[in-house]
Amino acid sequence: MHTIARRGMLARLAVTLATALLLAGCGLGGAGGGGEEAARTEGGELANVSAEDLKGTSITLSRFFGDCEENTRGVTDVSKATSECEVIQILTNAFNAENQFGIQVKRLGGAVWDTYYDALNATFAGGNPPDVAVMHGSNLPDYAARNLLLPLDDAVAGLNINLGDATRFGRDAVTYQDATYALPFDVHANLAHLNVDIFEAAGLVDANGNPELPASVDAFFAAAKQVKDRTGKQFFGGEFVNGPAGTRLLMALVNQQGKEIVSQDGKQAQVDSPEARAALEVMLRMFKEGYAEPKQTYDASHQAFLKGDVALLMNGTWVVDQYDKEAKFSYRTADFPALFAEPATWANSHVWAIPRQKQADPVRYRAAVEFVKYLYDHEDAWALGTGHLAARTSVLDSPEFKNAPQRANYAETARSIARLAPRIRNWQAVEDTLTQKIEATWLAGAAPDKALKDAQTDVERLLAG
Repeated sequence: MHTIARRGMLARLAVTLATALLLAGCGLGGAGGGGEEAARTEGGELANVSAEDLKGTSITLSRFFGDCEENTRGVTDVSKATSECEVIQILTNAFNAENQFGIQVKRLGGAVWDTYYDALNATFAGGNPPDVAVMHGSNLPDYAARNLLLPLDDAVAGLNINLGDATRFGRDAVTYQDATYALPFDVHANLAHLNVDIFEAAGLVDANGNPELPASVDAFFAAAKQVKDRTGKQFFGGEFVNGPAGTRLLMALVNQQGKEIVSQDGKQAQVDSPEARAALEVMLRMFKEGYAEPKQTYDASHQAFLKGDVALLMNGTWVVDQYDKEAKFSYRTADFPALFAEPATWANSHVWAIPRQKQADPVRYRAAVEFVKYLYDHEDAWALGTGHLAARTSVLDSPEFKNAPQRANYAETARSIARLAPRIRNWQAVEDTLTQKIEATWLAGAAPDKALKDAQTDVERLLAG
């Protein structure tokens, strides 16, 4: 969406402990007559559903991305889309018009941005989830672990869905405990959004006028000082209050040192570490020396950048097209700079999952697979229309993607730089805890060592529970 809606808000409203207990008892764990093994069998039988069986099937879709049905009614040409909402709605319209089976996808209404997961959880609790649901890859394990999603490995094989074309990060986003529970749609990540005019005024461009990004901690602070001294502008901007971006920056800097906040197997908390201390030290120093504003909200950072007051803004893929169109200065985006040895940045993914129904219906399951396969096959329209990175190698390699505005400047993020959250249940609670503890160091003067130790204790408790 070409707006300033915060992406962290959706993920922060994932499955709470109370909702998790509700979901565990909602009766879907035995849907189809036998739990996970039955779900795998149901998935494997989908290829046997005939075209005649599918004829005229109607399925429901639960999604976010906004409301735009009035603007897109009857539109099937995705090139007409101007926002995330319009891209996904027009793709849905096109599927309804084009699929050979006459399948019709109807969106469930009423799920707005900040209550999406609450509304989705309510459908599970009521025993009537949608046939298809969008999720963040970081939230998928919460649902897969409770056997609420249909495993898709057999369906992928039986219906010739080319997951071999998925990028490493796209594949990881739909996988939980070695099983596939969704199809990937994108990788969205934090990037460096640059005001080239400020870099030029500060003398931080090469002979061709390209901005020179810092490649070490020392270079970061040298560049920050140069911008401040020569232009008076803020060097680094981002959402450092009322949101998770500060924690995601800390995690990226830890990743750049070859470490993780939580081990990939989800068993060990690694918050209280030398790498986390080094990362937090960088962040606190940039606040202390006036190179970043510690109380800057998402909206404030966004507006400051568009007004031309920030040299380098940390924000996501979702604003690339907006900035490319609206910036009154020379704008460029880039992969997030590596201040330590290993390039890395926070990332997540939108994925399409198929909830298990209380009364399993292979025909509706198969119709749902046909729809999510269509979306997977049309990731190029999504990537070109939204700024998000495709989760398919063929799209990243296509001339259309490479020639789209700014895309070539950050394609490497999708290939090697992105770092997804660990594939664990309750990740959102882990991130929220980190945000609470870490933000206190720059907002309330909490001692960094104590903040990391307290966060370590809290994350250990969450992982054990």
